[in-house]
Amino acid sequence: MLVMRLLRIRPLKVLLVSSLGVTIPLSAQAGGPVHGAKATAMGTAFVALADDPSAILHNPAGLVQIHGVNLYAGNTVVIPSSKYISLTGEDGETKSKLFFPPHVYLSTDLGTDNMALGIGVFSPFGIGGRFWESGSPTRYISTKSTIATVAANPTMAWRICPSLSVGFGLFYLHAFNTAEKKIDQSVFGWSEGTFSTEADGGGWGYDFGLLFKPSESLSLGFAYRSHVKIDQHGHARLKNIAAPLQPLFGGSEYRTRVDTAVDFPELMTFGLAYKIRKDFTIVLEAEFGNWSRFDQQELDFENEVPSAGFRDIRVDLDWHDAWILKVGFQYQTGELTYLRWGYCFGESPVPDKSLSPANPDSDQHNISVGFGKTMGRWNLDAFYNIGLFEKRKVHNQILSGAYENQTHYVGFSLDISF
Repeated sequence: MLVMRLLRIRPLKVLLVSSLGVTIPLSAQAGGPVHGAKATAMGTAFVALADDPSAILHNPAGLVQIHGVNLYAGNTVVIPSSKYISLTGEDGETKSKLFFPPHVYLSTDLGTDNMALGIGVFSPFGIGGRFWESGSPTRYISTKSTIATVAANPTMAWRICPSLSVGFGLFYLHAFNTAEKKIDQSVFGWSEGTFSTEADGGGWGYDFGLLFKPSESLSLGFAYRSHVKIDQHGHARLKNIAAPLQPLFGGSEYRTRVDTAVDFPELMTFGLAYKIRKDFTIVLEAEFGNWSRFDQQELDFENEVPSAGFRDIRVDLDWHDAWILKVGFQYQTGELTYLRWGYCFGESPVPDKSLSPANPDSDQHNISVGFGKTMGRWNLDAFYNIGLFEKRKVHNQILSGAYENQTHYVGFSLDISF
Protein backbone atom coordinates (compact mmCIF):
# COMPACT_ATOMS: atom_id res chain seq x y z
CA MET A 1 0.00 0.00 0.00
CA LEU A 2 1.11 3.58 -0.63
CA VAL A 3 0.94 4.49 3.03
CA MET A 4 3.26 1.63 3.87
CA ARG A 5 5.76 3.05 1.37
CA LEU A 6 5.26 6.48 2.86
CA LEU A 7 6.21 5.25 6.31
CA ARG A 8 9.05 3.12 4.95
CA ILE A 9 9.41 0.00 7.06
CA ARG A 10 6.64 0.87 9.52
CA PRO A 11 2.98 0.35 8.62
CA LEU A 12 0.72 3.31 9.31
CA LYS A 13 -1.06 1.27 11.94
CA VAL A 14 2.04 0.99 14.13
CA LEU A 15 2.86 4.69 13.93
CA LEU A 16 -0.69 5.73 14.70
CA VAL A 17 -0.59 3.48 17.75
CA SER A 18 2.56 5.26 18.87
CA SER A 19 0.84 8.62 18.50
CA LEU A 20 -2.66 7.76 19.65
CA GLY A 21 -2.48 4.53 21.58
CA VAL A 22 0.05 5.82 24.07
CA THR A 23 -1.06 9.42 24.45
CA ILE A 24 -1.56 9.58 28.19
CA PRO A 25 1.55 10.94 29.96
CA LEU A 26 0.83 9.35 33.33
CA SER A 27 2.96 7.73 35.98
CA ALA A 28 2.26 5.74 39.10
CA GLN A 29 2.39 9.03 40.99
CA ALA A 30 -1.19 9.67 39.82
CA GLY A 31 -0.82 13.30 38.97
CA GLY A 32 2.22 14.02 41.09
CA PRO A 33 2.59 16.27 44.12
CA VAL A 34 0.03 18.90 43.10
CA HIS A 35 -2.90 18.44 45.49
CA GLY A 36 -1.92 20.51 48.54
CA ALA A 37 1.28 22.11 49.80
CA LYS A 38 1.31 20.64 53.31
CA ALA A 39 0.89 17.07 52.12
CA THR A 40 3.39 17.51 49.29
CA ALA A 41 6.06 18.91 51.61
CA MET A 42 5.74 15.66 53.59
CA GLY A 43 6.29 13.46 50.54
CA THR A 44 2.50 13.26 49.99
CA ALA A 45 2.32 10.95 53.04
CA PHE A 46 -0.95 12.33 54.39
CA VAL A 47 -3.63 9.64 54.62
CA ALA A 48 -3.04 9.14 58.37
CA LEU A 49 -2.94 12.90 59.12
CA ALA A 50 -5.54 14.40 56.76
CA ASP A 51 -5.87 17.46 58.98
CA ASP A 52 -6.47 20.17 56.39
CA PRO A 53 -9.23 20.46 53.75
CA SER A 54 -7.17 18.52 51.19
CA ALA A 55 -8.38 15.51 53.19
CA ILE A 56 -11.18 15.56 50.60
CA LEU A 57 -8.63 14.00 48.24
CA HIS A 58 -6.24 12.22 50.63
CA ASN A 59 -8.67 10.76 53.18
CA PRO A 60 -12.20 12.19 53.54
CA ALA A 61 -12.52 10.80 57.07
CA GLY A 62 -10.07 13.46 58.22
CA LEU A 63 -12.54 16.29 57.58
CA VAL A 64 -14.04 15.88 61.08
CA GLN A 65 -10.75 17.16 62.53
CA ILE A 66 -11.21 20.59 60.91
CA HIS A 67 -13.23 23.16 62.83
CA GLY A 68 -15.42 25.86 61.33
CA VAL A 69 -15.56 26.77 57.65
CA ASN A 70 -12.26 26.57 55.77
CA LEU A 71 -11.22 27.47 52.24
CA TYR A 72 -7.93 25.88 51.17
CA ALA A 73 -6.66 26.81 47.71
CA GLY A 74 -3.41 27.04 45.82
CA ASN A 75 -1.41 26.24 42.74
CA THR A 76 1.69 24.40 41.64
CA VAL A 77 4.24 25.22 38.96
CA VAL A 78 5.31 21.99 37.23
CA ILE A 79 8.53 22.08 35.18
CA PRO A 80 9.21 18.75 33.43
CA SER A 81 12.17 17.87 31.21
CA SER A 82 13.01 14.74 29.22
CA LYS A 83 15.93 13.63 27.09
CA TYR A 84 16.10 10.78 24.58
CA ILE A 85 19.31 9.12 23.37
CA SER A 86 19.08 6.66 20.46
CA LEU A 87 21.11 3.49 20.16
CA THR A 88 23.33 5.29 17.62
CA GLY A 89 23.89 8.32 19.84
CA GLU A 90 21.34 10.75 18.37
CA ASP A 91 19.58 12.74 21.05
CA GLY A 92 16.63 15.04 21.55
CA GLU A 93 15.16 17.03 24.40
CA THR A 94 11.77 18.42 25.33
CA LYS A 95 11.05 22.12 25.11
CA SER A 96 10.83 24.09 28.34
CA LYS A 97 7.16 24.25 29.34
CA LEU A 98 5.36 25.22 32.53
CA PHE A 99 2.10 23.72 33.78
CA PHE A 100 -0.13 25.07 36.55
CA PRO A 101 -2.49 22.51 38.14
CA PRO A 102 -4.66 24.29 40.76
CA HIS A 103 -6.51 22.94 43.77
CA VAL A 104 -9.46 24.32 45.75
CA TYR A 105 -11.12 22.72 48.80
CA LEU A 106 -13.99 24.01 50.93
CA SER A 107 -15.03 22.34 54.19
CA THR A 108 -17.47 22.96 57.05
CA ASP A 109 -18.12 21.20 60.36
CA LEU A 110 -21.80 22.26 60.27
CA GLY A 111 -21.40 23.60 63.80
CA THR A 112 -21.03 20.06 65.19
CA ASP A 113 -18.22 17.90 66.57
CA ASN A 114 -19.05 14.71 64.68
CA MET A 115 -19.93 15.63 61.10
CA ALA A 116 -18.36 17.55 58.22
CA LEU A 117 -19.07 18.37 54.59
CA GLY A 118 -16.66 19.41 51.88
CA ILE A 119 -16.10 19.80 48.18
CA GLY A 120 -12.85 19.82 46.26
CA VAL A 121 -11.80 20.68 42.73
CA PHE A 122 -8.38 19.34 41.79
CA SER A 123 -6.36 17.51 39.16
CA PRO A 124 -6.12 13.86 40.29
CA PHE A 125 -4.07 12.64 37.32
CA GLY A 126 -2.22 15.82 36.55
CA ILE A 127 -2.00 18.61 34.02
CA GLY A 128 1.10 18.37 31.86
CA GLY A 129 2.90 16.60 29.09
CA ARG A 130 5.88 16.75 26.76
CA PHE A 131 6.72 18.91 23.75
CA TRP A 132 9.74 17.47 21.93
CA GLU A 133 12.05 19.70 19.89
CA SER A 134 11.15 19.82 16.19
CA GLY A 135 14.30 18.02 15.04
CA SER A 136 14.30 15.36 17.74
CA PRO A 137 14.70 11.72 16.64
CA THR A 138 11.46 11.12 18.54
CA ARG A 139 9.42 13.22 16.09
CA TYR A 140 8.09 10.28 14.03
CA ILE A 141 6.67 8.80 17.24
CA SER A 142 5.76 11.89 19.25
CA THR A 143 6.23 15.64 19.07
CA LYS A 144 3.55 16.48 21.63
CA SER A 145 1.57 14.56 24.24
CA THR A 146 -0.51 16.26 26.93
CA ILE A 147 -3.09 15.44 29.54
CA ALA A 148 -5.37 17.64 31.62
CA THR A 149 -7.61 16.12 34.29
CA VAL A 150 -10.01 17.86 36.64
CA ALA A 151 -12.29 16.37 39.28
CA ALA A 152 -15.12 17.80 41.36
CA ASN A 153 -15.48 15.81 44.60
CA PRO A 154 -18.26 16.48 47.17
CA THR A 155 -17.59 14.66 50.45
CA MET A 156 -19.19 13.79 53.81
CA ALA A 157 -17.48 12.63 57.00
CA TRP A 158 -18.74 11.30 60.36
CA ARG A 159 -17.07 10.72 63.69
CA ILE A 160 -18.49 7.35 64.75
CA CYS A 161 -16.76 7.44 68.13
CA PRO A 162 -13.93 9.53 69.62
CA SER A 163 -11.26 7.36 68.01
CA LEU A 164 -12.84 6.46 64.65
CA SER A 165 -14.15 8.52 61.74
CA VAL A 166 -15.28 7.62 58.22
CA GLY A 167 -15.73 9.61 55.06
CA PHE A 168 -17.37 9.09 51.69
CA GLY A 169 -17.49 11.05 48.47
CA LEU A 170 -18.57 11.01 44.83
CA PHE A 171 -16.50 12.61 42.11
CA TYR A 172 -16.77 13.50 38.46
CA LEU A 173 -13.51 13.20 36.51
CA HIS A 174 -12.97 14.89 33.15
CA ALA A 175 -9.88 14.17 31.04
CA PHE A 176 -8.57 15.92 27.94
CA ASN A 177 -5.71 14.48 25.86
CA THR A 178 -3.77 15.67 22.82
CA ALA A 179 -1.06 14.00 20.75
CA GLU A 180 0.98 14.95 17.71
CA LYS A 181 3.73 13.43 15.57
CA LYS A 182 5.47 13.93 12.27
CA ILE A 183 5.21 11.60 9.25
CA ASP A 184 8.30 10.93 7.16
CA GLN A 185 7.34 11.51 3.50
CA SER A 186 10.84 11.75 2.06
CA VAL A 187 10.22 8.63 -0.04
CA PHE A 188 7.91 10.84 -2.12
CA GLY A 189 10.23 13.83 -2.08
CA TRP A 190 7.70 15.58 0.14
CA SER A 191 8.15 17.48 3.40
CA GLU A 192 7.05 15.95 6.68
CA GLY A 193 3.38 15.52 7.34
CA THR A 194 1.66 15.93 10.70
CA PHE A 195 -0.68 13.56 12.48
CA SER A 196 -2.55 14.89 15.53
CA THR A 197 -5.43 13.93 17.77
CA GLU A 198 -7.44 15.48 20.55
CA ALA A 199 -10.14 13.84 22.62
CA ASP A 200 -11.93 14.37 25.91
CA GLY A 201 -14.66 12.91 28.08
CA GLY A 202 -15.76 12.36 31.67
CA GLY A 203 -17.02 9.76 34.10
CA TRP A 204 -18.13 9.20 37.70
CA GLY A 205 -16.39 7.50 40.60
CA TYR A 206 -16.48 7.29 44.39
CA ASP A 207 -14.06 7.36 47.28
CA PHE A 208 -14.08 6.59 50.99
CA GLY A 209 -11.69 6.67 53.92
CA LEU A 210 -11.13 5.61 57.52
CA LEU A 211 -9.17 7.38 60.24
CA PHE A 212 -8.44 5.57 63.52
CA LYS A 213 -6.75 7.39 66.42
CA PRO A 214 -6.21 4.97 69.33
CA SER A 215 -4.15 7.58 71.18
CA GLU A 216 -3.12 11.23 70.98
CA SER A 217 0.22 10.26 69.43
CA LEU A 218 -0.84 7.55 66.94
CA SER A 219 -3.23 7.56 63.98
CA LEU A 220 -3.91 5.04 61.23
CA GLY A 221 -5.48 5.91 57.90
CA PHE A 222 -6.91 4.14 54.87
CA ALA A 223 -8.36 5.61 51.68
CA TYR A 224 -9.84 4.11 48.53
CA ARG A 225 -10.55 5.89 45.25
CA SER A 226 -12.49 3.93 42.63
CA HIS A 227 -11.54 3.45 39.01
CA VAL A 228 -13.27 5.58 36.41
CA LYS A 229 -13.88 4.51 32.84
CA ILE A 230 -14.05 7.50 30.54
CA ASP A 231 -15.34 7.34 26.98
CA GLN A 232 -13.46 10.00 25.05
CA HIS A 233 -14.49 11.58 21.77
CA GLY A 234 -12.53 13.88 19.54
CA HIS A 235 -10.86 14.24 16.17
CA ALA A 236 -7.84 12.92 14.30
CA ARG A 237 -6.11 15.03 11.65
CA LEU A 238 -3.55 14.44 8.91
CA LYS A 239 -1.90 17.54 7.45
CA ASN A 240 0.41 18.11 4.48
CA ILE A 241 -0.34 14.71 2.96
CA ALA A 242 2.07 13.88 0.12
CA ALA A 243 0.67 14.48 -3.37
CA PRO A 244 0.62 10.78 -4.43
CA LEU A 245 -1.56 10.01 -1.39
CA GLN A 246 -3.96 12.91 -1.67
CA PRO A 247 -6.43 11.06 -3.95
CA LEU A 248 -6.89 8.47 -1.20
CA PHE A 249 -7.61 11.07 1.49
CA GLY A 250 -9.43 13.57 -0.70
CA GLY A 251 -6.83 16.32 -0.46
CA SER A 252 -3.76 17.49 1.44
CA GLU A 253 -5.58 17.33 4.79
CA TYR A 254 -7.83 14.72 6.35
CA ARG A 255 -10.01 14.95 9.46
CA THR A 256 -12.25 12.37 11.10
CA ARG A 257 -13.86 11.67 14.45
CA VAL A 258 -12.05 9.30 16.82
CA ASP A 259 -13.50 7.48 19.83
CA THR A 260 -11.54 5.77 22.58
CA ALA A 261 -11.80 4.88 26.27
CA VAL A 262 -9.49 5.38 29.22
CA ASP A 263 -9.86 3.30 32.38
CA PHE A 264 -8.26 5.28 35.20
CA PRO A 265 -7.22 2.91 38.01
CA GLU A 266 -8.46 2.51 41.54
CA LEU A 267 -6.03 3.66 44.23
CA MET A 268 -5.68 2.27 47.77
CA THR A 269 -3.60 4.03 50.40
CA PHE A 270 -2.50 2.83 53.85
CA GLY A 271 -0.72 5.03 56.37
CA LEU A 272 0.51 5.53 59.92
CA ALA A 273 1.31 8.81 61.68
CA TYR A 274 3.19 8.87 64.97
CA LYS A 275 3.94 11.92 67.09
CA ILE A 276 7.34 11.04 68.52
CA ARG A 277 7.12 14.09 70.76
CA LYS A 278 4.86 17.11 70.95
CA ASP A 279 6.73 19.02 68.23
CA PHE A 280 7.80 16.18 65.90
CA THR A 281 5.67 13.85 63.74
CA ILE A 282 6.63 11.07 61.33
CA VAL A 283 4.27 9.60 58.73
CA LEU A 284 4.65 6.35 56.78
CA GLU A 285 2.48 5.47 53.80
CA ALA A 286 2.04 2.95 51.00
CA GLU A 287 -0.16 3.49 47.94
CA PHE A 288 -1.29 0.81 45.50
CA GLY A 289 -2.41 1.64 41.97
CA ASN A 290 -4.28 -0.91 39.86
CA TRP A 291 -2.58 0.25 36.66
CA SER A 292 -3.05 -3.16 35.03
CA ARG A 293 -6.38 -1.71 33.85
CA PHE A 294 -4.28 -0.09 31.12
CA ASP A 295 -4.10 -3.36 29.22
CA GLN A 296 -5.24 -2.21 25.78
CA GLN A 297 -5.95 0.94 23.79
CA GLU A 298 -8.75 0.93 21.23
CA LEU A 299 -9.11 3.71 18.68
CA ASP A 300 -12.19 3.82 16.49
CA PHE A 301 -12.17 6.16 13.49
CA GLU A 302 -15.55 7.25 12.18
CA ASN A 303 -14.31 7.39 8.59
CA GLU A 304 -11.68 4.80 7.82
CA VAL A 305 -9.62 4.81 4.62
CA PRO A 306 -9.05 1.08 4.05
CA SER A 307 -7.23 1.59 0.75
CA ALA A 308 -4.57 3.57 2.62
CA GLY A 309 -4.41 1.28 5.65
CA PHE A 310 -6.16 3.86 7.83
CA ARG A 311 -8.27 1.55 10.01
CA ASP A 312 -9.39 1.17 13.61
CA ILE A 313 -6.54 0.33 15.96
CA ARG A 314 -6.15 -2.16 18.80
CA VAL A 315 -2.85 -2.19 20.66
CA ASP A 316 -1.70 -4.05 23.76
CA LEU A 317 -0.25 -1.80 26.46
CA ASP A 318 0.04 -4.37 29.28
CA TRP A 319 0.75 -1.91 32.08
CA HIS A 320 1.20 -3.53 35.49
CA ASP A 321 0.18 -2.60 39.03
CA ALA A 322 2.55 -0.37 40.97
CA TRP A 323 3.30 0.73 44.52
CA ILE A 324 4.45 4.06 45.96
CA LEU A 325 6.25 4.13 49.32
CA LYS A 326 6.38 7.40 51.25
CA VAL A 327 7.79 8.89 54.42
CA GLY A 328 7.14 12.40 55.73
CA PHE A 329 8.21 14.53 58.69
CA GLN A 330 6.86 17.62 60.41
CA TYR A 331 8.75 19.66 63.01
CA GLN A 332 7.10 22.51 64.89
CA THR A 333 9.78 25.17 65.31
CA GLY A 334 7.56 27.70 67.05
CA GLU A 335 4.02 28.09 68.27
CA LEU A 336 2.65 28.60 64.74
CA THR A 337 5.55 27.67 62.43
CA TYR A 338 6.30 24.26 60.90
CA LEU A 339 9.12 22.74 58.87
CA ARG A 340 8.32 19.73 56.69
CA TRP A 341 10.21 17.32 54.48
CA GLY A 342 9.61 13.95 52.86
CA TYR A 343 10.54 11.32 50.32
CA CYS A 344 8.64 8.87 48.15
CA PHE A 345 9.64 6.12 45.75
CA GLY A 346 7.27 5.23 42.92
CA GLU A 347 7.37 2.18 40.69
CA SER A 348 6.67 2.71 37.01
CA PRO A 349 3.67 0.75 35.71
CA VAL A 350 4.81 1.03 32.07
CA PRO A 351 6.52 -2.07 30.60
CA ASP A 352 9.36 -1.85 28.10
CA LYS A 353 7.14 -2.99 25.22
CA SER A 354 4.86 0.06 25.35
CA LEU A 355 7.29 2.73 26.55
CA SER A 356 7.47 5.64 24.11
CA PRO A 357 8.48 9.33 23.94
CA ALA A 358 4.83 10.20 24.63
CA ASN A 359 5.21 8.75 28.14
CA PRO A 360 8.85 7.78 28.89
CA ASP A 361 8.07 6.80 32.47
CA SER A 362 10.46 5.07 34.88
CA ASP A 363 10.88 4.40 38.59
CA GLN A 364 11.17 7.72 40.37
CA HIS A 365 12.41 9.29 43.57
CA ASN A 366 10.69 12.41 44.90
CA ILE A 367 12.33 14.61 47.53
CA SER A 368 10.37 17.48 49.05
CA VAL A 369 10.76 20.27 51.60
CA GLY A 370 8.40 22.97 52.81
CA PHE A 371 7.02 25.04 55.63
CA GLY A 372 3.77 26.21 57.18
CA LYS A 373 2.97 29.47 58.93
CA THR A 374 -0.25 30.42 60.73
CA MET A 375 -1.22 34.10 60.94
CA GLY A 376 -4.53 34.55 62.70
CA ARG A 377 -7.28 33.12 60.50
CA TRP A 378 -4.79 32.59 57.67
CA ASN A 379 -2.39 29.73 57.12
CA LEU A 380 0.26 29.59 54.39
CA ASP A 381 1.88 26.33 53.25
CA ALA A 382 4.63 26.19 50.61
CA PHE A 383 6.87 23.49 49.18
CA TYR A 384 9.51 22.49 46.66
CA ASN A 385 9.73 18.99 45.22
CA ILE A 386 12.11 17.41 42.75
CA GLY A 387 11.20 14.22 40.89
CA LEU A 388 14.28 12.25 39.86
CA PHE A 389 13.52 9.47 37.37
CA GLU A 390 15.87 6.55 36.96
CA LYS A 391 17.52 6.38 33.54
CA ARG A 392 15.72 3.80 31.42
CA LYS A 393 16.91 2.01 28.30
CA VAL A 394 14.50 -0.03 26.20
CA HIS A 395 14.49 -2.13 23.04
CA ASN A 396 11.02 -2.23 21.55
CA GLN A 397 9.11 -1.86 18.28
CA ILE A 398 8.13 1.73 19.02
CA LEU A 399 11.51 3.43 19.52
CA SER A 400 14.56 1.86 21.12
CA GLY A 401 16.91 3.99 23.17
CA ALA A 402 17.41 5.57 26.59
CA TYR A 403 15.34 8.18 28.43
CA GLU A 404 16.26 10.59 31.19
CA ASN A 405 13.54 12.57 32.99
CA GLN A 406 13.34 15.14 35.75
CA THR A 407 10.51 17.29 37.11
CA HIS A 408 10.53 20.29 39.44
CA TYR A 409 7.48 21.35 41.45
CA VAL A 410 7.01 24.60 43.37
CA GLY A 411 3.69 25.33 45.00
CA PHE A 412 1.65 26.91 47.75
CA SER A 413 -1.69 26.57 49.50
CA LEU A 414 -3.49 29.29 51.42
CA ASP A 415 -6.04 28.38 54.08
CA ILE A 416 -8.54 30.83 55.53
CA SER A 417 -10.88 29.96 58.40
CA PHE A 418 -14.27 31.60 58.76
